[in-house]
Amino acid sequence: MTRPPLYQGLSFTTPGRTIGEADIHLFAGLVGDFTPIQVDQQVAEASVHGTRIAHGPLGLGTAIGLATLSGIFGERVLGLRHLDWDFPGPIRMGDTIRSHVTVADLRPTSKPGRNLAVFAFDVINQRSETVQRGRMTVVLRADP
Repeated sequence: MTRPPLYQGLSFTTPGRTIGEADIHLFAGLVGDFTPIQVDQQVAEASVHGTRIAHGPLGLGTAIGLATLSGIFGERVLGLRHLDWDFPGPIRMGDTIRSHVTVADLRPTSKPGRNLAVFAFDVINQRSETVQRGRMTVVLRADP
């Protein structure tokens, strides 16, 4: 697969993905987090959200996964260095989220052939509300 060129300031919005009941239950089982607001409809209906919501890390992982589908990462990625993530709003079951991604910084490291890149994410739902935002720093192979 041909990778798109990577440069500071590059910005794109991913296709959407609807978060459903299966996503929430699979994530809960995978990580062992069965917090009632995620898996118990009766408890969730009595909460401030009025319905079940997705686990924060499920949204984070989905946001990064959507960006991965763009082809921008691929074989370039050598390792994750840092995550800084905020959760200003809930992702409700049935919400469709998209990642708006910007290459906030791209610079060579002290090791030849490697770059350090910072990707800024704004995760938005179908109502254009920002539900998560963050920055991901990764070590990448430098493009030839």
